[in-house]
Amino acid sequence: ATGGGAPRLLMLMMTKKKKMREDLPFVSLFFVCVCLIQACGVHGARSFDQHVDHDGTKEVTGMVASIPRPPYTDYAKMARYLTHMSLWGVMGTTSIATGLPWTNVVDLSDGPVCNSTGRLFYYLTTMDETARDAAENPKVSFTVAEASLGCGGTDAEDPTCAKMTVVGDLAPVSDDEADYAIEMLASRHPAIKSWPPNHGFKPYELKIDSLNLLDFYGGLHQVDVDEYFSASLTCSSSESSSLQQQA
Repeated sequence: ATGGGAPRLLMLMMTKKKKMREDLPFVSLFFVCVCLIQACGVHGARSFDQHVDHDGTKEVTGMVASIPRPPYTDYAKMARYLTHMSLWGVMGTTSIATGLPWTNVVDLSDGPVCNSTGRLFYYLTTMDETARDAAENPKVSFTVAEASLGCGGTDAEDPTCAKMTVVGDLAPVSDDEADYAIEMLASRHPAIKSWPPNHGFKPYELKIDSLNLLDFYGGLHQVDVDEYFSASLTCSSSESSSLQQQA
C-alpha cells in the first residue's frame, strides 16, 4: 500500500498543476477586469456627473466643482453656467481659403473653477485656420453645449439639453492683459504651459455681440449681454472653502 501511494500522490500533484495552468488565463482575465473597473471608477470620479433633483433642476458635480444648474427660465445665469462649466466649444469662422463656413474645436476658459468672469478666452495660433481666418474677418460664432457636461439619457439635440451660440469679434488680447488671460486659460488647461513657444500661441478673447440660448422647448432666447455679465455664478459655500484651502 505504501509503495502505490507515492505514484498516486505524484499523479494527483501533476493533475492539480495542469488544472492551475488551465485556469491561469481566466484568473489573469479576472484581475485585468478588476483593474479596469477600478480605473473606470477613478476616472468617473474625476469626470462631471449630472443629477436631476425632484424639482426638475440638475446639478453638475465633480472633484473640484459643485455648481447647481440654474433653472431654465434664468437665461442669463444659464448662459454663464454653460460658458463657465464648458472646457471647450466649436468656433465658426469664414474661411479665407474658400469663403465658406469653417468650424474648429477650441479650448475655452472664463476663469478658474468657481471664479467665473464671463469673459471668453482662447489660446490660438495663426498656424491654425481659426486664428488665421479671424485675422481677416473677426466676426465669428462660438457654440457650447451642455451635452459635453452630460445630459443623462437626454439626447444632445433635445432642447432641454442646453446649448448656446455666441456671436462676436475674435481678436488677440492686448499686451497689458495677456498675462492675465494666459493665467485664466492655464487655470483650466494647464497643458498650454508646455505647448511649443515657436508656434506663436497667443491668448484671444471673443468680444460678445449676442448670446443665443436654447435650454427648453419654444425656441432660442436672446440673452442680454449686460445681464449675462451681471449674473452671479458661484460654487456651493463648502466647495468654495475647500478650493481656497487647496490653493
